[in-house]
Amino acid sequence: MGLSMRGVTLVECLVVMALAAICLALALPAWRDAVQAQQVRAASLALEDGLRQARLHALQRAGYVRLCPGGEAGDCQGGGRWEQGWALLGEAPPGGGRAPLLGVGPALRGVRIEADTVLARGAGFDAGGWPRRRGGALLMGRWRVCPLAGGAGQELVLSAAGRLRLSAGSVRCRPAWP
Repeated sequence: MGLSMRGVTLVECLVVMALAAICLALALPAWRDAVQAQQVRAASLALEDGLRQARLHALQRAGYVRLCPGGEAGDCQGGGRWEQGWALLGEAPPGGGRAPLLGVGPALRGVRIEADTVLARGAGFDAGGWPRRRGGALLMGRWRVCPLAGGAGQELVLSAAGRLRLSAGSVRCRPAWP
């Protein structure tokens, strides 16, 4: 009786590994693009939700409410970036003092958010839910949510009536690094 040995040779193993590496190299860019698109979508929806919450709080409280970039440290004085999160602030007490913190938005990963100059320091809503600056001036503009690597982004538009519109894939973004 002869013993027959069955197994895989080193050459066969190397061929299978090479084919797997080629398949992985072909699938990786598509996977990266899908992850970037999901990060942009999630960030756009989070910002839209924060703005809707600000408007709702303004209507419920019958007072001015601001949404400021920079997370809990957001004070609408500038310096904060929207992708660091945002702070939802109520109206400061009449005698002065710090505005009450009504909520905090999450820090967002994998994206950068560019706002029109007027919205870079924050967005506010008056007691009627209208987008206004602190002094009562009209407020409207757009945010662009872009993946860090560049590519297709989304634009969130705030109209003068307070309506939000999210336009998907309409923005071409440059990479965040040179």
